[in-house]
Amino acid sequence: MELAVNKSIRISSGTNVILVSATIIGAWWVLGHNAVWIYGFSYAYHALNLQAFLFRRSNPESFMVQAILFRTVAFILLGCLLVPYLVFGLNHLAVAVILIGTLLHISAFSALGFKKTYYGTELTRQKHRIVEAFPYDRLQHPMVLGSLLQFSGLYFLVPQFTQAYPFLVVGHLILSILTAVIEHFDLHFKDYFFTSIKGSFSASDRVETIDWIRDWSIKQFQDDLRAECSMHRYIKTLPGETCLKIDAIRYADEVMQPIRHAFPQSRIVPLPMTDEIYISRYNIDRGGDQGLFDRHHDGNLRFMPGASVVRSLLYLSSEDNLEIVFDTSGMKFNMKTYDFGLLDFHKELHWVNGSYDPEKPPRILLKCNYYVDHVGYAPYRWLGISLNVAVFYCVKVAMEYSKSPKTYLQKLVGSLCNIVRQLNNLNPAAPVALLFLLVVVSMKVILLQIGNNN
Repeated sequence: MELAVNKSIRISSGTNVILVSATIIGAWWVLGHNAVWIYGFSYAYHALNLQAFLFRRSNPESFMVQAILFRTVAFILLGCLLVPYLVFGLNHLAVAVILIGTLLHISAFSALGFKKTYYGTELTRQKHRIVEAFPYDRLQHPMVLGSLLQFSGLYFLVPQFTQAYPFLVVGHLILSILTAVIEHFDLHFKDYFFTSIKGSFSASDRVETIDWIRDWSIKQFQDDLRAECSMHRYIKTLPGETCLKIDAIRYADEVMQPIRHAFPQSRIVPLPMTDEIYISRYNIDRGGDQGLFDRHHDGNLRFMPGASVVRSLLYLSSEDNLEIVFDTSGMKFNMKTYDFGLLDFHKELHWVNGSYDPEKPPRILLKCNYYVDHVGYAPYRWLGISLNVAVFYCVKVAMEYSKSPKTYLQKLVGSLCNIVRQLNNLNPAAPVALLFLLVVVSMKVILLQIGNNN
């Protein structure tokens, strides 16, 4: 399972350089203050280090390149900012401290090597190897100590520089200490992942219930069955009797037991406000609901630690002519009536192989979601559920508005949905960065317009 997780999640780490740079530059552009890019690019490598160590989903080779790149940028930036202040003279004791710290840092790096320095052990889940070469034979954390000496010396090197940028070096010291504490205590978030499975309802009462829901759906949504595009309806909007029938299926032991087995110590909270009945087709008009046959993740909160969301696909009516590919889990299934599939909502990269045939019986299924709390802390559970529901509704509104687009605005929203879907495959932060930049640009335009009017 670990290898499968790496397959879809770790490939995305190479986009961090563009995401971080674009976000910093965008924030600087709208705020118009140089401190944004100065502090942003100075601290970026600390953020990358913390992200890699805490979440442990980065590609080791890609992370190494990013960390070296942003660390180089940070030190070049510090050097460029420092040069104008060298005319005031240097504190020789501070120079000596910087040199000692640099030598200690280089010695520690030489003892560890590239891979171990850049969390190769943590990111590949390999067994820790104790390093006994100098300086680790004399000091417990020589690399951290070297960095602290470097920044401490820099703080006292030129008082005028410290006065001009009072928080710059202090920020490096604080972030270095924070990283050292996290590494010392090996603080990190466990990577929970639900491996996709296929099941089937065989008990007579389950089969009868599914038949009842299917017959009711065909009658209730007969106009939608004749339409060309897919249809979503929230289960919460359906009649009470229908909801009770659906409850018997979406909360059946056959569905819930695999989730309990995968996460025996976790709390499962159903998300009925997001559950839908779905008439599935392939919208070939590039609208917002295009994603069935495209590679996609259903959600983009896979960076949120301590929680999972499992989605069930409960087939009320289907022939097994379409193949569902659960790429992260490395599985393929053909689903027919009475079958169901379970997948990780945020982490499973999946798609459908085949093509929609209007002459075939309708493909009707229930899409239900279950929040899995691995932490057991009520406020954090409330936050996780709230974020999942909020993002779900925002995405759903945009997709529903722009499916089978006719107006220019619908086409624009649909194109944005498809771009976001592709970006989310690369990195869950990419759609957030894109939307942030769009907001930044809009704010800048509005501010410029206000300024011109005044």
